[in-house]
Amino acid sequence: MKNKFNFQRATKLFFCLAIIALAFNSCKDAFDYDLPEANSIADEILPTANFSYASSIDDFKTIKFGNLSFESITYAWDFGGLGTSTEQDPSFTFPGEGTFPVTLTASDGRGESNTITIDVIVVEGPFQPIILEPGFEDLSLPDGTGDGRDSWRNNDLGGVIQITGSPVTFGDQGAKLPDDQSRIGYQEIAVEANTVYDLRFWYTMLDNASDPYVTVSILGVTQNGGNTISTAQEALDNTIGSITVNDTSNPDEYLEQKLSFNSGDNDVVAIYFFNGPVEARLDNFSIEVGTAGAVPPSAGFDVTQSTVDFLEYTFTNTSTDGETYAWDFGDGNTSTDESPTHVYATPDVYTVTLEVTNAAGLSARLEKPVDIQAPVTADFTSSVDPDDYKTVHFTDASVGAVMLLWEFGDGYQFTGMNPSHTYEEDNIYTVTLTAYSLTGKMSEATAQVVIAQGFIVQVLNGTFDEYTNNTGDNADAWDMTPNSTVVDNNGNTIPSPYQPLWNNSDLNAYIDATYCTNEQIGSTSSGNNGTRGGKISNSCRRLYQVVAVEQGVEYTFSIDTRSEAMGVNTEVFILNTEITTEVGIDADPSGDAAVDAYFDITNDFNSDSGVFTTSTFTFTPSTSQIVIYARALNAVDGDNEVFVDNVTVE
Repeated sequence: MKNKFNFQRATKLFFCLAIIALAFNSCKDAFDYDLPEANSIADEILPTANFSYASSIDDFKTIKFGNLSFESITYAWDFGGLGTSTEQDPSFTFPGEGTFPVTLTASDGRGESNTITIDVIVVEGPFQPIILEPGFEDLSLPDGTGDGRDSWRNNDLGGVIQITGSPVTFGDQGAKLPDDQSRIGYQEIAVEANTVYDLRFWYTMLDNASDPYVTVSILGVTQNGGNTISTAQEALDNTIGSITVNDTSNPDEYLEQKLSFNSGDNDVVAIYFFNGPVEARLDNFSIEVGTAGAVPPSAGFDVTQSTVDFLEYTFTNTSTDGETYAWDFGDGNTSTDESPTHVYATPDVYTVTLEVTNAAGLSARLEKPVDIQAPVTADFTSSVDPDDYKTVHFTDASVGAVMLLWEFGDGYQFTGMNPSHTYEEDNIYTVTLTAYSLTGKMSEATAQVVIAQGFIVQVLNGTFDEYTNNTGDNADAWDMTPNSTVVDNNGNTIPSPYQPLWNNSDLNAYIDATYCTNEQIGSTSSGNNGTRGGKISNSCRRLYQVVAVEQGVEYTFSIDTRSEAMGVNTEVFILNTEITTEVGIDADPSGDAAVDAYFDITNDFNSDSGVFTTSTFTFTPSTSQIVIYARALNAVDGDNEVFVDNVTVE
């Protein structure tokens, strides 16, 4: 019989990933040269000692240690006074069952060192997997650290989960997945091969989405060559168990759910969860050895509307371990195909049910609503009248529209095709076209129209709420290295309007090395006046936007901010050049040659999430191009974030 106690195997896997990612992003340039180049940043990062351990399959008393230390080159192990080692990843055989304090001292090349002691439990018996930060609580890692989500990261599959304090079902915190589907949870854990496990978790979600769901999957990491899952296709190909939940009956109440799976040939699996277009929360994951024997299948399917006939839908089966399939399309029609196509007679909201049965005769079922709407895509172009710069001609380019509503941004509206509109004052106006399909589905398109004979400064997405389909894209206008694409309000992926204007990878690398590895400001629903805004949630996040101005003209800068804690200030810089480090502004924030204006916001603390402080100051640019640059170095976590909104230059 194989006996193995693999306590904290997941710790090793997580920290290895974190170290690899941090080392690649922060130290890549250093690895390209044998000696430091001129102007290199001094190595001031102290070593951090850490390790994981696992029993040998052949002998539970022989423990294999995995070194997780950071910024270290030498290692000194003490196995509870029973022996020592200087190997990086040693093995040691203990005399028998018991708890042994193992100490590791990790040192760097400068003689700096750090020590950690962990009680290693040696026991013979069934293997029990360990989930780290299962309830998403702060300081719950074995060494007493962690922000509740450190063990759930996989940047290749999606952004890190958010943390919520309400509602929760256990403890003080839970995991939050925003409705833009930009965040996922991923954690690798060690398991025994060919063993049945029961994974339990609690969930809830809002009731305002047409297709609400959360999917929790078990991915076979061993069968993926032992490699961390890095793409959605890899996740699909290596799914060995999955469950999709979509109960929205009470958004304030958590529901418990169980997923049973057989580990198969895998001794490492990953827990992977993601959501549909709905805000969802999860809490209190747990895993235990289940009853030997067959496990139920997992029911899952995706729904795709035909681009030719809006009444036709394809149902793509994503179930696991299914043998037979029974579909009920909600209109009296059924199918036993694995992935059927069905044409409805009339538009309506139908409940589609899939029941999956496996070879052992066990079954699972899943219901999803299908709201049939004729598709519509709003789009338009505009041109200024050659004889009157205040008159603009608009041309509809929508697809599938039966009615059009134009809003010209100055309080006037028009219903119909291809209007012309004359503005009364010079300004920048946001024009909105709402197109309606024959079933009443709406689509919006917006564009800014500049009415001026002279120069008008354009701050891009200063309200942080122009993108409504993928709301996370509202942060791209303030990213120093914008993404190559964004998702427009019709759900189409289009080239980024920001990346051609700036892309400061040098400054990004500096911040990665000096602070942390995500300089992009966050997108949040907690903006001013109930709209979206931006969020600075750690010391490396920055507002960054290059803006064209008229040199020598006085302008007024304005920004709404709110800090969540006393003493968290926000520094705003108007730069006359794209800096590549912060050395100059750190030494003299207001007097550095790259700074045309500096303002330190210190009066915006307010515990009321609806109260923002508006700060304004004037500046005169010394060049024809400025950089709006802001940071909050004391905003280091979710307890002292800074929220920003309504950035203008006039």
